[in-house]
Amino acid sequence: MIIPLLSLIFCSLLGWTQDEVYNLAGKEILVPKLGSKQVLTTHPRFQGFIQEMFNRQGDFHGPNCYNTALIANGYFSKTAKRYVSPEEFEEILKANFVKVTTPAYQDIIVFDARSSRGHAAFSLGDNLIFHKKSFGTQYHYRITDIDHAGAVEENEWAPGPADDSSQQMNWPELGSLPKEYYRRNSTKPMQLDKRLASLVTKLEQVLLVDLGTWAIGKKWGMTGEYLLEDLVKYGQTLKTDKYTAGVLTSLKDQVFIMIEEVYFKRARSASRVMEEICIPEQKEQLFGLIRETGKLLGKEATKIEAVLAKLEAQDKSRCQLRPIDELLK
Repeated sequence: MIIPLLSLIFCSLLGWTQDEVYNLAGKEILVPKLGSKQVLTTHPRFQGFIQEMFNRQGDFHGPNCYNTALIANGYFSKTAKRYVSPEEFEEILKANFVKVTTPAYQDIIVFDARSSRGHAAFSLGDNLIFHKKSFGTQYHYRITDIDHAGAVEENEWAPGPADDSSQQMNWPELGSLPKEYYRRNSTKPMQLDKRLASLVTKLEQVLLVDLGTWAIGKKWGMTGEYLLEDLVKYGQTLKTDKYTAGVLTSLKDQVFIMIEEVYFKRARSASRVMEEICIPEQKEQLFGLIRETGKLLGKEATKIEAVLAKLEAQDKSRCQLRPIDELLK
């Protein structure tokens, strides 16, 4: 009995006893828990994004459960990592998915479906899901059973004193709450409002590039956040469709999340942070986007350039000027 006991102690020290063994599509798989020395069993349903991202933390603040489910499903490309608002997510489901009664491999599961629609995950089948709990970089891309979707896992990140804006997702009852299941039945691209389509597409394209390099402060700054906030409001005045409004909300929230994480968690005064990032260090991209917005609003080039000069000359420690407000004066 000595050898088995020593083996048990040795395995415990390596973290092997943390791992879970499941049966997926007739194959036994080992799913390592956080901190384990083991590797995920190879399986046809883990190819691509799932295999690449399993047990990895987020690349940056923003990509959330909706984004993860849509990428795993194949609706989004795996390079389209960004925050997805509940509004955008709902419109995508309505246009490209059909509700089904029981989940199968590749379906999207929406948890707390009759209330907040508080979480979404990709169905691997056999009661297993692939998901990312929330938008924070601290959260890992994980495989677990449906019942434990919201439970805090062993060795999972817990917020410290400096993480006041990020809360640990501790929702142990989530797996037992009402759920809905969605199966993709269409690959038709979603249509943006023609009045805003060109600008919104450009905003998303440049933002995805900058997120990968954490270049939010240097290329967007607070003025870039203001631009997106104002475009959300402008879309409301146009009575734009819900999908376009949802995408604008996603982009606006993504920039807010990143700026908050990178700049406003530092132990420095808000005015000093504002002065640093009010107008980005690499302003050419942002100013180009403001020029495109000005043209969209029907403003003359001289007016647009005057607004840009005013934005740059403002008291950056206060950073109160908003691009669209200035363009509309």
